[in-house]
Amino acid sequence: MKYLNRILTYSLIFFSALTFSVYAQKAEHHKKSVALDGYCPVAYHVLKKAVKGKPEFSSKYDGKTYDFVNAKAKMMFEKNPSKFLPKYSGYCATAMSMGKKLKSNPKLFTLYKGNTYLFSTKKAKMMFDKDPAMYSAKADKEFTLLNK
Repeated sequence: MKYLNRILTYSLIFFSALTFSVYAQKAEHHKKSVALDGYCPVAYHVLKKAVKGKPEFSSKYDGKTYDFVNAKAKMMFEKNPSKFLPKYSGYCATAMSMGKKLKSNPKLFTLYKGNTYLFSTKKAKMMFDKDPAMYSAKADKEFTLLNK
């Protein structure tokens, strides 16, 4: 009986470790593949701040996975993704106005005319915020050229 209990205990430990390992690998893969570094695209508009989403409220759109703060935010996004997606595929708006695709920091954003603009640095955000009409017009043109 002791022998059987030991086998059951070791089996339970082994399968628990295996399950945890698989879960950890899935979580790490999700973390690497999620858009906006896991920040919720709806929170920019609704909460007016950058908030990390939760993997349990994720949704795929146009080949990317987005995390949301809750089920309501996920539902809002799924009804109208283009309303919530950052301009220029999430690249830095100021850099885009100069014809450059530069990874942005999802904590640095501006809402302008109903759109979310992300930035790579505080300086880039500051530049954009001084003249958003000029920077967004230039970035729109450059983005179109870069994506032909």
